[in-house]
Amino acid sequence: MSMLTNTLTPARGETALMGGSASANRTSAGGIRDLLRDTALLVTRLSEGGHTDDPATLRQRCKQLMAAFSTALDQRGFAADVREDAEVTQCGLLDEAVLRHLNATNRPVWDAQPLQVERFGEHDAGERVFIRLEQRMREASPNVALLECYAAVLGMGFMGRYAREGEAKRSVLIASLSTQLEKLRPEGSPLGGRPVAARPFFADRTGRRFSDWFYRLSPWAIAGLACVAAAVIWLIWAQVLDAQLAHLVPAVPTAPRP
Repeated sequence: MSMLTNTLTPARGETALMGGSASANRTSAGGIRDLLRDTALLVTRLSEGGHTDDPATLRQRCKQLMAAFSTALDQRGFAADVREDAEVTQCGLLDEAVLRHLNATNRPVWDAQPLQVERFGEHDAGERVFIRLEQRMREASPNVALLECYAAVLGMGFMGRYAREGEAKRSVLIASLSTQLEKLRPEGSPLGGRPVAARPFFADRTGRRFSDWFYRLSPWAIAGLACVAAAVIWLIWAQVLDAQLAHLVPAVPTAPRP
């Protein structure tokens, strides 16, 4: 319960999700992927065992995430159809993540009135997300930011209709999407030249926190930094102790010259 309690508290920067602008065939300065950061945190913590006996609080948190996401998409200038596809995808992910991890008592209550019904009046996100994704992939000039959004949600474990059809078919779709994105992304862009699955989810966020940078260091680099820090601390303390001893030890008197 304590793990999920932190998740249900809005992050400080959540209400400040802002960015530039984008047309139907262009990516805004920040794209869409980075706007899913807090959604990813909630989904991850649920998957790590963050169960709750208070579905009402969890629903309110999800609605806050959905509202912040919708506002940010609008502020970045995405077209209405792109915003709708992205919002339905986020909503489907949240519904699936919650239903997967609610207990047996609360699950039927949520399933009877999921977020997608409350928000869009539909109960078909598991199908709709993939139908729209396949249509978007067939467009002559697909919206790269939206495809990256789909890739991120699939990377967070969204199954939808593939819970019935099997992981193998879902993997084929993910591979196809990854290949298409590699071709669409310029080689010199922050996300170009690497498979989607190999890219850090928040690689396109600016102003990374020190903890994010530290997390990406290799174990050898961390060990090296620890050794350097220990050596510096040892040298500082050695100098301090020498100075203290110099004051404590009385000076040895010099013998008078004959």
